[in-house]
Amino acid sequence: MPVKNKFKELISKLSAIKVYYSIITRFLISLNEKFTQHPAVIFFQNLPIPIRFFSRKNPVINYFYKLISTLVEAVLLVAATGTLCFLIYYTMGMFWYLYLGTPMGDKFISLHPDRAQTIIALSELDLMYFCAEVTLSSFVICFALSSICRFMHISHYLYLSQGLFGKLVYWGIPLTVAVSYYIKKEYGFSDWEVTACIVMIPTYLMLISCFKYSQKLIPEIGDVLKISVPWIKHSYQLIYVKITDLTREL
Repeated sequence: MPVKNKFKELISKLSAIKVYYSIITRFLISLNEKFTQHPAVIFFQNLPIPIRFFSRKNPVINYFYKLISTLVEAVLLVAATGTLCFLIYYTMGMFWYLYLGTPMGDKFISLHPDRAQTIIALSELDLMYFCAEVTLSSFVICFALSSICRFMHISHYLYLSQGLFGKLVYWGIPLTVAVSYYIKKEYGFSDWEVTACIVMIPTYLMLISCFKYSQKLIPEIGDVLKISVPWIKHSYQLIYVKITDLTREL
C-alpha cells in the first residue's frame, strides 16, 4: 500500500508538472508572436540594412567608423597638445631660472611666497609626465562636460549659438577653473593663478575639439526618449498582460 500511494503521488506531481510546462510553453509562444510587433523590432526591421553588412550605410557600422576616426583624431590632438605644452613649459622654466638670477627674482620671492613656491614646485616635477597628465586631464574634463551638455540639450542654446569669442570666454573660463582645481588638488599647489595659467593652454587648445567630438558621438536626451519611452511602455504592457493571463490560468 505505501508503495502504491507513493506511485499515485508521483503520477499526480508529474501531471501537475506537465500542466505547468504546457502553460509556460503557450506563454512563451504567445510572447514570441507579440514580440514581432515590438517598436524596437519594427524600428530595426525598417532600417535600410545594406547587402554588405560592413557598408558605411549601415547605421551601426557608420557609428563604429565615426567612433574610430574620432578616437584617432583625439589621440593625435592630445599628442600634439602635450608636445606643445612641453615646449612652452620648458621655455617658461628656462626664463624662470634666468629671472631668479636677477635682483628682481629675490624680491619677487619675498613679495609673493606662495606663487614662487608653486613655480618652484612646478620646476622640480618630471616635465614630460606632468605635461601628459595635464593634457589628458584637460581633455577628459572638457569632453565629459561637453558630453553632458550635449546629452541635456544645453550645447544647442549655450554653445552652438555662440561665436568663437563667446565659446572661449563663456566655456573656456569654467573649464579652466575645473581643470585647475583638479591639478591643484592632485599636486598640492598653493597658488591658483599659476595653476590656472598652466592648465589654460591645453584647455583652450582642446575646448572646441571636445565639443565637436561630443556633437558627433553623443545623442541628445530627446532622441533617446523618442525611442526608449515607447519601447519601455510597450514592454511593460506586454509583460503585464502575459503575467496576468498566466496567473489566471494557474
